[in-house]
Amino acid sequence: MKKNKWITVLVILSIFILTKCGEKRSGVVDVKFTTELTQVDLDKIQIDLKSQNIALTYDLLEFDERGFLKKIDASIDYNDGQKGSFKSSELQSTDGPGFYRDFSNE
Repeated sequence: MKKNKWITVLVILSIFILTKCGEKRSGVVDVKFTTELTQVDLDKIQIDLKSQNIALTYDLLEFDERGFLKKIDASIDYNDGQKGSFKSSELQSTDGPGFYRDFSNE
């Protein structure tokens, strides 16, 4: 499980590196929320997005007894007129909800 968690985090971080702050954005933002994430991971994702001028707000976070994400409600504001949100009742260990946006054609 730890290997999958770190692969997920590394994929997310590599995607954020492709996005440039303060310039015309390029690349892809692809964030998935699964039961492999902890509060530390969620904070890192939020900080990384903020550095790209993207606001991620967690309206509800619930963790299991081991500290892994169980439920989440979140919204995202790309600060260019595009926004999105979702609510989950019970997260799955694979292919969780999230946000996707491709800036390469903009």
